[in-house]
Amino acid sequence: MVSRTARNSLKLSAMTMISRVLGLVRDHYQAVFFGTGPIAAFWEIAYMLPNMLRNLLAEGVLSQSFIPIYSQAMKESDRKAAETAGSIIGFLILFLSGIVLTGILVFPFFLPVYVGKSLGEIGLLLYLSQVLFGFILAVSLTAIFSGIAQTHEYFVFPSLSPILLNLSFIAGFLVLLPFGFNQELNAEILAWVVLGGGFLQLFVQIGYTYYKGWMPRIHINLKDPALRRIFSLMGPAVLGASVFQLNQMMDIALASYFIDEAGAIPALRFAHRLIQLPTGIIGVALSTTILPALAGLIRSGENHRSASEVVEAVGFALFLTVPAAFGFLFLGPWIIHLLFHGGEWTLYSTYLTWSALQFYALAIPIYSFNKILTSSFYAYQDTKTPVKILFLTVAVNLACNLVLIGPLKQGGLALSTAISSTVNFLLLNRALKKKMGALPYADLGRSLLRLAPAILLLLGLLLGLSYFMPYPMTDVPDASLHADLPYSKAVLVVGLGAGLGAVLYLVTAHLTGAAQMRIISDMLRRRFGK
Repeated sequence: MVSRTARNSLKLSAMTMISRVLGLVRDHYQAVFFGTGPIAAFWEIAYMLPNMLRNLLAEGVLSQSFIPIYSQAMKESDRKAAETAGSIIGFLILFLSGIVLTGILVFPFFLPVYVGKSLGEIGLLLYLSQVLFGFILAVSLTAIFSGIAQTHEYFVFPSLSPILLNLSFIAGFLVLLPFGFNQELNAEILAWVVLGGGFLQLFVQIGYTYYKGWMPRIHINLKDPALRRIFSLMGPAVLGASVFQLNQMMDIALASYFIDEAGAIPALRFAHRLIQLPTGIIGVALSTTILPALAGLIRSGENHRSASEVVEAVGFALFLTVPAAFGFLFLGPWIIHLLFHGGEWTLYSTYLTWSALQFYALAIPIYSFNKILTSSFYAYQDTKTPVKILFLTVAVNLACNLVLIGPLKQGGLALSTAISSTVNFLLLNRALKKKMGALPYADLGRSLLRLAPAILLLLGLLLGLSYFMPYPMTDVPDASLHADLPYSKAVLVVGLGAGLGAVLYLVTAHLTGAAQMRIISDMLRRRFGK
């Protein structure tokens, strides 16, 4: 069971990798089109609002609460599972439509207070926010249809959804590129493109569900016990996830009020999306695949195996995220230059983004651990414990924000996130021990001793590259500072760090017999029949 979770997570990671790479292409065009100026700030705020609800519902509480309920219904009969899914989908269509309409009506009153500007100054922000808010309806319903496939242990096709969204984004930029419209018109057109991409995801997942014979009859039955159960599970979890999303909203509001620099907001968002590359590929993949695995163990009465399942997932996440954290810490400015520089993006934009990225990168492994541990609580249908812990961590985040925003600006907001995430992990881990018993971290520690040489060699390589080829950043907001550095040098530095570093890390881990590397080796042997 443990190895199966690792294998499923690697398959999902491959698809997620494609999505994240396309996301970087999307971010490149966004950087070239908007840079880190005022239009970029408006776009980031407008896109953040529905995206936060997507993280709250589509990628978090909704799907994680749905899978155990649907899995239990499947155990009874396929017909019961279809009825359960159909009643949930029917209710969600009405519920989410109401949320979208409410948001559109409330934004003219909420946004001026949130960003500290008059309604006349944020006309574009209001328009973008109202168009993009419909996105949440499409992606939340997509999450349910994807959850149906995941419960049947089909993980690859549901992972196509973010790929389709990113392709829609990129297509929008490519269509706009030859016309040379102004930034404001580009942003307005892109908002409609993103909305269309959201519904494209939904229609594709509906088609796949129908093709596999899992399509439920959509209806509304408020007396359905399963419907009441899933929303009783979601209640405290939604509250907790809302508290977590509040951290992001709080960061943006504090940046709007206390940092006299429009580029601080897009810099924060660009840096955050960069760290989502490893955490999305690894943390989301592991947390998605471990949930059905743990639910199955618990349903079969094999609770004693769940602790080993969780610790192995944490170890696998550590094995994959440590290189990413080191890469961003030591080569971050070159990575930013390689991905974004050009057009409206300047050396100053790189400086702003790096000032946040260096602190976010400190806790990249922790972000992945938290996703795994939170999914473990959902497998037990316990949504209250993570909520209580989140209330404590949001207080830690706010306190750190207020202390660090003055001296470090957007970097202080990023460092606060890293600190509060670490506190969150420690508290989640302590609470999970009470539920599962002692977690076998001693076994993980022994396996990490075999990984230590690979980590040290990688660290030496990246330190050497950052020392001999430092990035010439500037903290001067001069719009004339465009792509005056040879692009080939960025390719060389990042290529050596990523390419040679990956080979050095993986080969050394293989030679020392690291347990995580053995899982990958076994998968490759089975795949290629050797």
